[in-house]
Formats: sequence, C-alpha cells, structure tokens
Amino acid sequence: MTETIGCDSTWHLAHSRPADLLDYFDPTRGFAGQINPLVSRFRDVQALCDGGESDAPLTHLRNALAFHLVKMSRWWGFDFCPRGLTDVRNPLFLSYVKAHAARVAEDESFFDLFTMQRHMHANDAGHILVLGRDGAVPALLYGLDGQRGFRFAFQTNGADIAWYRHSYSDFTSAWLAARTVGTPGAAACDTLPEHLAAEREHAWARTWHQRYFHRAGTRPVVQLYAEACAQRSVCQSSFGRAEFETIVNDLAFKIARTAFTRALTIADMIAEGGTGDMNLRVVDTIRQRARTFVATCVDPCRRPELDTLLDRTVAYRPRRCS
Repeated sequence: MTETIGCDSTWHLAHSRPADLLDYFDPTRGFAGQINPLVSRFRDVQALCDGGESDAPLTHLRNALAFHLVKMSRWWGFDFCPRGLTDVRNPLFLSYVKAHAARVAEDESFFDLFTMQRHMHANDAGHILVLGRDGAVPALLYGLDGQRGFRFAFQTNGADIAWYRHSYSDFTSAWLAARTVGTPGAAACDTLPEHLAAEREHAWARTWHQRYFHRAGTRPVVQLYAEACAQRSVCQSSFGRAEFETIVNDLAFKIARTAFTRALTIADMIAEGGTGDMNLRVVDTIRQRARTFVATCVDPCRRPELDTLLDRTVAYRPRRCS
C-alpha cells in the first residue's frame, strides 16, 4: 500500500496513533517534523468522524490526537487556540481532550497539572510529577513541578531522586540543561560552550516555533526567511543549526506555497518582498529547501500533493505584456 492510498478509518486506526507519530523525549527529532503530521492526522480523523464514521475506536483516536496537540503545545512551552489551528471550536475541542484524559490515567495526570491540580500540591515547585526517563541516558529523569516547570534529575543505583534546582518553561530547555550539567559517570556529549550555545539558540528558535500555535502577523514571508537565515548563520551549536535549518526550510516552503496561491514565481515573491540582501540566485536554494521541508517535516499522506504544488510553482511562467 502506498502512502496516498487507503487513508480511511481502518488506515488511520493502524497508522495514526500518537505513539507512532511522536517522541517526546528526543528533541533532536525536531518540532515541525512531529507537530505537522499530528495536526494533519487530527484533521483527517476529525473529518471522518464528522462524515459519520464515529465508531468508538475512531472517536477514541480523534480524542487522543486532540489531547496530544495540547500536550505538544505545553511540552514546547506555548498556549494555543484550537480553533485557529484545527478549525474546531474551542469548547468542542476541549471536550475531546477531556474525554481522552478520562480514559488514560497518565494523560489525565498531565492534563490536571496544567488545569485544576487536584493531584498536586498546587503551585508547589517541590511537588513533582515524574514524566519518565531519558532513553539515551537511563539515569536521567524528567518531571513537571506544581508551578508547571520542567525539571530534571539524575538517579543512579536506586538512590533518592535529587531534582535540579532550576525549572524550565519547555521540555527541550530542560533537556539541553541536563546535558550542560552533565551526566554522572559518563563523558559529556559535547563541550560546555556548545551546550550553552544550544540553550541560547533554542531560546531564539522558540519565538519561531510559537508562530505555529499563534497564526498572527502580517510580515512578508520573504522577510521572515531572510531573518531566519541570518539567525541560522550565527548559530554555534549543531542543535541550534538543526533547529534553524528546519525553520528556514519551513519558510522556504511557505514562500513557494504563497507563490503558487498567488500565481507568481518565486523570483516575483523575492522582488515583492523588497529584501535588499537577497537576489535571484537564492531562488534555487529556496526551491531546494522547500522540497527538503516537504520530504522531512510534512505528513507522508500530504507529500504527493505538495510535491505537485512545488512542481507547478517551479514550472510556472507568468505571461508578460510585450
């Protein structure tokens, strides 16, 4: 079966489970490559439910996908408007999330921590919900405290858990800090300066990730692309460069998609953007980056149609008045 055939309820029940789409404890998988398929699958499953295929397994899957959209937003440290991201009214979307939480105790605990805190010492930074262990460093634990901050701790040989004193607004920041502090009994993964650079560059990247959950702003995408390229050029860590590589590729795809929607060439878009330090030689780079983004960060179910969009954008030649 190909990626574009059989995306009915049976296919989604087999291929759209959140556990197959997400790896919360490995930020190297990136933000866009996880959130884009998650949003895509939620929309597809929601459409099937709205179309009358609302049997219990499919409804449970829709609710689970809704919950993990909320969890992803909190994991990366953002609030978001469900209607703006999914076109589902906020109260209805929240009913999906609550229905899922009522069925899964672990997810209910996570949801409760960010809402009523019935299971926590409310707002107590010393009361911590254990999230799990780092798959690459088994001695490393992660948690969430009563003030909704991500924490980490090292536990070896069954010793008591000693949580690091600082908390972080998103998981990746805690993950990077844990590697800055170092893993007892093992060599540091990288140099301390690179770890510190990665923390700083991730803070830059968070302002770009936040745009995904808050679709606002009217700045031309070409200007945003130039700004992101400039930030990537000064990244000093491999983690920061990887984060910004995806951000730049995402914006390149948005340039191509906007050009297609408006029946323009990419060169037209660049000229219209009025970015002085960009010229027509970057057109091929933007095309390549757009294709890389589709190949690596888009739901496989969507790739054929988006590849076609890019083909048409590249081939488009507007008629000029003589």
